[in-house]
Amino acid sequence: MAFINLHNHSSFSDGTLPPAELARIAKKTNIEFFSLTDHDNMDGWEEMEKALKQEGIHYCYGVEISCSPYENLHLLGYGISPKNEKFREKLCEYRSRRAERIKAVLALLKGLGIDIKFEDLPVPKGKTVGRPHVADIMKQRGIVSSRNQAFKRYLAPEKPAYIPPNGPSVEEACSVIRAAGGLPVLAHPGCVISHLELQKWKDAGLAGLEAFYPTHSNAFTKELINLASRFGLFITAGIDYHGPGTDRDKMYGFEYKENYFSEISRLFL
Repeated sequence: MAFINLHNHSSFSDGTLPPAELARIAKKTNIEFFSLTDHDNMDGWEEMEKALKQEGIHYCYGVEISCSPYENLHLLGYGISPKNEKFREKLCEYRSRRAERIKAVLALLKGLGIDIKFEDLPVPKGKTVGRPHVADIMKQRGIVSSRNQAFKRYLAPEKPAYIPPNGPSVEEACSVIRAAGGLPVLAHPGCVISHLELQKWKDAGLAGLEAFYPTHSNAFTKELINLASRFGLFITAGIDYHGPGTDRDKMYGFEYKENYFSEISRLFL
């Protein structure tokens, strides 16, 4: 039985493992179709591609763009060359926006008596910074016991150190992904169910829905498959793997079925 998992993060964004290690773990768990989708960053693909080829795993290029104005409103972009310079420039811009958001988060934390400097975050130059990195420092300093606790107490919406996302709109992200030759897919629709505007986003270039996702029930997955058919969108599957030390640390995949994944399979290398 073949398995598919097209949503994963490495240490180039908020994952805890290098890309090559993801490939090794994917191989051990019998995943045959894979993608790396770091937040606003495709630099991990140089290492990722070599490792996936070595492990004999089919793959398609991927990235995840964090959009505004809602939390967890993310677009997955598939099929874009990691060497596309114009797209890389846009990702650099989005990473800069992220950095400004995190600096604002740190300012709020300082007002709460938690002094974390931006330079203290474990994010090398060129990689993507995010709230999970703030959570990791808080855990390291004994302020919280886990990333999850840091979000529940401080970093999630309506908590004292929350700052709203400042990424591009869905419309802009769709345009940027399409201009780079990619296909935009709405990530984890269940996380933004109250904000879905599928017709509007379809008109802007949205191509697919991530129907298969760990927090989606079987009933909701079927509902998303029906919605995708209704709006002329294809479907994908991913687990949003982040690695050890996170609450998304188990690598696995969904059963690959041609009738579900024939469209995205056209991008596999």
